[in-house]
Amino acid sequence: MSGVHNFKSLSAAEAIVKQVKSGKAKTAVIVGAGFIGMEIALLLCALGVKVTQIEMLDQVMATMLDGETAAIALDLMRKRGVNVRLNTKAKAFVGKRKATGVQLASEKVLEGDILIAATGVKPNLELLEKSDIDHNWGICVDDHLRTHAPDIYAAGDAVEVPDRLTGESFVHANFPNAVEQGRVVGLNMAGYDVRYEGGDRMNSLKHLGLPIMAVGLKQGDEVLQEKRKGNLRTLYLKQNRLVGFQLVGDIHPAGILRTLIVQQSDISPIKHHLLDPNFGQGMMVWQAVTPYM
Repeated sequence: MSGVHNFKSLSAAEAIVKQVKSGKAKTAVIVGAGFIGMEIALLLCALGVKVTQIEMLDQVMATMLDGETAAIALDLMRKRGVNVRLNTKAKAFVGKRKATGVQLASEKVLEGDILIAATGVKPNLELLEKSDIDHNWGICVDDHLRTHAPDIYAAGDAVEVPDRLTGESFVHANFPNAVEQGRVVGLNMAGYDVRYEGGDRMNSLKHLGLPIMAVGLKQGDEVLQEKRKGNLRTLYLKQNRLVGFQLVGDIHPAGILRTLIVQQSDISPIKHHLLDPNFGQGMMVWQAVTPYM
């Protein structure tokens, strides 16, 4: 339906910003509270728009954030002026010539000058319908990122690959995965034999006033957590291997923590250091040459 916006292209984003700056849009309703929806809500609030955001689940960013981290993000969003309504399901966009509101499952209609669907992304695969390239939610590839069509590789947000930790096929639509997939495809096309190790779940929010980063899984058979001076660090372990982490505030150890996830080595010798505020690459080097105490 016309009148429903998204942020799937630069031109779409520019059109919304232009509408706001012209004074024609003072209110907005956003359906969905994933990472994209949250970023859009913050942007519109910063431009002076009164934003209502609805989410059918009982927390924001449910795909990536654990409950405690999500609660912090929700509190920050509301303090920034976003009216976030959880457990609120959208039924349809409604209007005569164009959409002017969102009808809820309760039949109530929320009206807004700007209506935005932020319910996730889906690869545009229509051009493959009559091709020999197999696809499900995303393009199917093997462990070298080859499609089923001879000499054709695929990489990026349209590719369905196994998750590094679970093995479950998934479209990991983020920049680091796309870069790594591009590297693997390039090397294989150049004649090298390079296997893709799997995609990584990761995302971050940088515009809340307090950085939030989530990588990997949000559950494990052991949880390490440290709250310190407004910062929160939560680490998820399985069989003494790091499988996920959530950082709020201080995100400086994200790089080394992600490396530990990728390597999947036994972290027993350094487990008692993982919550140290100074934990990072320097400490890892020191531990490599210093007997563990």
